[in-house]
Amino acid sequence: MIDTELYKKLHEFADPDTKLPLMDSIHFRHLTERYTKEVFRYTLAEYIVKEKPRFPLKIISHETMRKSFLGLCNFDIQKICTPKDELTNDVVEKYDYKYPFSQYGQGLIDAPSTYNDASNYFHQALRLSCGSYGFRSPFDVWVNGTAKDVWRCFGPIWRGINTKSVLDDSVYVSAFRLGTYIATQFKPVVAKAMYDLTKSSVVLDTSCGWGDRLCGFYASDADFYIGCDPNPNTFERYKFQAIEYDKLVGEREPIIKESKNMFNLEGNKCVIIYRCGAEDLPWGDLPPVDLAFTSPPYFSTERYNEGGEHQEDQSWHKFTQYEMWRDLFFLPVAEKSFVLSKYVFVNIMDPQIKGVRYYSSDELVERLQQNFVGQIGMRIMRRPKSDTLFQTEEDKRKHATDTFIENVWCFAKDPKVDLFKDVQTSTLETFFA
Repeated sequence: MIDTELYKKLHEFADPDTKLPLMDSIHFRHLTERYTKEVFRYTLAEYIVKEKPRFPLKIISHETMRKSFLGLCNFDIQKICTPKDELTNDVVEKYDYKYPFSQYGQGLIDAPSTYNDASNYFHQALRLSCGSYGFRSPFDVWVNGTAKDVWRCFGPIWRGINTKSVLDDSVYVSAFRLGTYIATQFKPVVAKAMYDLTKSSVVLDTSCGWGDRLCGFYASDADFYIGCDPNPNTFERYKFQAIEYDKLVGEREPIIKESKNMFNLEGNKCVIIYRCGAEDLPWGDLPPVDLAFTSPPYFSTERYNEGGEHQEDQSWHKFTQYEMWRDLFFLPVAEKSFVLSKYVFVNIMDPQIKGVRYYSSDELVERLQQNFVGQIGMRIMRRPKSDTLFQTEEDKRKHATDTFIENVWCFAKDPKVDLFKDVQTSTLETFFA
């Protein structure tokens, strides 16, 4: 089904720098009508595999990163933080937890992705190289996949996502977003909100991930960040990231001191990051912490740095059974974090592997039960559903207006703490009190 004439035309439309075929709507529609979408799809997949064009990463300039970061620094978190008793829409969770938001919710953070470029600038390529169990990453399919693998991803180009009927970078990425696994980026503005809600000065992040919480730290009022991650590739990017941010927040020239698996940046803020898993942190050497906040690597979900140097240090590689992951990594790290910290916030939903749900969230709450103060809901986009799946128009409306959340489980030394007391809507009663 590959057409040699169309193959040559793809060469003609290829960007000279990336070799990626790009078309406006007139040419895309014309070639689709002339060769049919089936032939176009097969031929385009064959072209990608043979010609090896550059993967269409989102273009984020240094200036875009700088403006995004400075915008984040000036962002008022009260715009996105709402106490539970002020919410107007129903909050929906993925699972029926023992400690649901309806009973234990403190409030909601409804954050935009506006400032994601501030951290994505540093880690985009690495994030898009991260696969999961049963699903390959976009980079892996693009670079190492067969024409059939790429063909499977290209179906949405001719349906659904491509409303403008063009062939551009965003269309390729959107198609691969549906056909492969893309590791989620944590919103830096949410991290900033967590640090400032708790008025934290010293913060701990036991899974630095794609540098999003490091970004939120620099944009917050906190001044000392301690983190760890076993991935040597992200470890190198954290250094560059911290230096760039530090130059943007003050006049002091940052100084980095390095050892084999650790670096310490001292500048306008202080950052210490270890290249290790959280279970191997030098816990006895760490200072007291105001907030330990992280999104840990879920059991058997994302395969960070697969095939890379120090793969053996990743939790997915070390702890292959759920009980091992829970008892040697997940719960001990939470307990050790709480010994050091006034607050521990953990962003996790129960992992579900091959139809089996693992009750990580309930087990975490029950391990730190005496200090559980509730949960914060992080609003996320809900997957759309076909109109045929709704029994009534009311069901359809409710699906559109409900607030779907990821959970952040919160623990504190003070069990009566109100995390949202400073973002409550002012009333005449409180004004004159």
